[in-house]
Amino acid sequence: MSRPARKMEDVPSGGSTGGESADRRPWVFITWYPYCRRSDVLAEQIGARSYLVHFMKFKVPYLAPIKYVLQGARTAWILFKERPSVVLVANPPFVAPLAIWVFSVVLGYRFAIDAHSGAFQHLRWKWSLPLQRFLARRALTNIVTNEHMEGIIRSWGAKAEKIQDLALNLNSQGPTRRCPRFHVVFVCTYSVDEPVDEVVKAARLLEDVDFTFTGDPFYAPRGFREGLPPNVHLTGFIPDSDYLALLRNADVVLVLTKEDHTMQRGGYEAMSLEKPLITSDWPLLKEVFSQGTIHVDNTAGTIVSAIGTMRGSAEAWKREMGELKRERKRISAAQVDRLYRVCCAAESVRRSG
Repeated sequence: MSRPARKMEDVPSGGSTGGESADRRPWVFITWYPYCRRSDVLAEQIGARSYLVHFMKFKVPYLAPIKYVLQGARTAWILFKERPSVVLVANPPFVAPLAIWVFSVVLGYRFAIDAHSGAFQHLRWKWSLPLQRFLARRALTNIVTNEHMEGIIRSWGAKAEKIQDLALNLNSQGPTRRCPRFHVVFVCTYSVDEPVDEVVKAARLLEDVDFTFTGDPFYAPRGFREGLPPNVHLTGFIPDSDYLALLRNADVVLVLTKEDHTMQRGGYEAMSLEKPLITSDWPLLKEVFSQGTIHVDNTAGTIVSAIGTMRGSAEAWKREMGELKRERKRISAAQVDRLYRVCCAAESVRRSG
């Protein structure tokens, strides 16, 4: 199924646009995921309509051929209904921007690709890099999260816009879940790049700390649930309102990756809620999450040490994260505004043509 990020009778508005102008056709953002806060927020901030298009189970490779046919058909229906002038599309899966390019030949819109790091780094997609290069060159621009990916795109002879930051408004004063003990929320999807086993080891060493693992354990390694310590709690996939209530209750948010050049959505969520953050010791993450954060080498020992440090001075770490939130909000506004101007220029060319 697909869902727009907001009711279709609503007129999109964003910080850069002040709303969708009456004299231009709509912009849309197509994402072949069941959920993606980045797509929803970026669409809102430039005044586009966000559609999450997805059928069947997520991340089950043998279902992909059937899913892609269904999602391609649904995408075509959205595009013919909306008749957009600009389309943004998330990659991976690379089939989504491929479909958007094909339909652009018929409908005459310009498109931009929001290239996630997995499209370049995960073995599942590396074989498709020649086709991704073909599509990147035909895109209006390619949105990336770091200079490394920006360099790859430009080496292909394609245009790129770096949007590291998306200022989120997650309402830190909203509903929360109460937890009597010190509470660490590990934001994970059980992806191959996440050191889930090391976090379990850390939980075994901190018996008086509660660890909540988000995400659907269907994707965890075989036997993962067997023998988990009693202070590890698995949420399964939960509604966004429950997920945010869980984060608001966290004393520390933990977000880890074994892959360099990988931005962390959970880090932005921690920043928005002004929660102390523990994340991986990669240059990109050290650059972006420079305050209110401890960077670790993904081992149980360093995770335990970081939690102990934050536990001893929690309020100071929260204040630092609040300062970082304000700083990165300014950077985010400038980055999103550049993308908005690129899309507006494409709109102007269409009108003059």
